[in-house]
Amino acid sequence: MPKYPITSESGIIFIEVSLISKSRKIIPLKMVLDTGATITTVPIEAAIAIGCDPAKSKKRIEMITASGTEYAPVVTIPEVRFLGFKLKDVAVICHNLPPQATVSGLLGLNVLKRFDIFLKFRSKILEIIK
Repeated sequence: MPKYPITSESGIIFIEVSLISKSRKIIPLKMVLDTGATITTVPIEAAIAIGCDPAKSKKRIEMITASGTEYAPVVTIPEVRFLGFKLKDVAVICHNLPPQATVSGLLGLNVLKRFDIFLKFRSKILEIIK
């Protein structure tokens, strides 16, 4: 089973994620493994950069934020890669996190539920298998 170190002292698990367009353009993002997020969230600019225009999306998802209720567009990312895994046609919401956030997005349950994930906080190890 692949093992990855958890480097954060706060318990937040940072994951390097790549969004990949149909033309193979790669946008790297620093994201948080977030078991509280129903769906993966990426910045609007990242989606646009790989040809997934949120303005053209017909689907919106209601999200509750600190500033109230918002409706975020849903797009399909052709390929998402992280920790050596590749996923095709991943639905994400396009929403920019606050400027003070130290990450670009959230790796949510729509991705995480495809894996068996073991978090060993005392050992500072993440184990993940598909």
